Amino acid sequence: MTLTEDLKKQAMDANFVSVGISNPNMLRGLPHGWVSTVCNLRSPEEELSTVKSVMLLSYYAWDKSFNLTVDSTYLRGRDMYIPKVPLESYQLYYGVLRNKAWMIVDYLTKKGYESRLSLAIPLKTAAVRCGLGCQGKNTLLITPTHGPRIRLVSVLTTAKLDVDEPCKDDLCGECEKCINACPTEALEPYNIKINRCLTYAAEKPYARDVPDDVRRIEKRLIQRPTSNSYIECTTCIEVCPIGKPLRTERSGQTKA
Repeated sequence: MTLTEDLKKQAMDANFVSVGISNPNMLRGLPHGWVSTVCNLRSPEEELSTVKSVMLLSYYAWDKSFNLTVDSTYLRGRDMYIPKVPLESYQLYYGVLRNKAWMIVDYLTKKGYESRLSLAIPLKTAAVRCGLGCQGKNTLLITPTHGPRIRLVSVLTTAKLDVDEPCKDDLCGECEKCINACPTEALEPYNIKINRCLTYAAEKPYARDVPDDVRRIEKRLIQRPTSNSYIECTTCIEVCPIGKPLRTERSGQTKA
């Protein structure tokens, strides 16, 4: 068994549902820098200067509770005009992914390869180059088996691994269910108006670029288990027919 085959087996043993491998040269030209005020995308070399291979790992998020975010208590700055900002924010799926990806990092490290996990590289577009799926009309990664119901993490390593072919298919075809279902009309084919996204609105409660109508819809539709937590909007994920779980009868109960 080659190191690449061994690593893919280790990833499957950690309950990742798919693994794709690329290298920095194959990931040239992907978007980097700030995406609005949401995140700062970095290149693999910025994350690990000696990187030779990039692994993209997908995890099946079968329940919307994976999208739970918990913010620390909001504090106001000394200046009354400074908006409230959270000291810390935790997303459940990132916690799950970090714990599982560390198994792969630890495995590679023990074999003598410098390795680290990263959530900062452009995961969706990198996953396309690694062959995991296509970037859909909802801008999310669409995989053949689980559709958009996955979450991504990368492992960067100095090990030279066998690369996978990029995905060249468009799994969406003529379907526009995600666009039609978006409650704030944030989606256009393969593009998102980020300031109209309900998840962005929930994540940025004091952002001035969120329209008033989106704020009203956010307060009505975003689920908030506690005053400091919310579940990200998953409407465009739930309506996607690709990889949608079939309802089956088991032990007299209907399950998704």
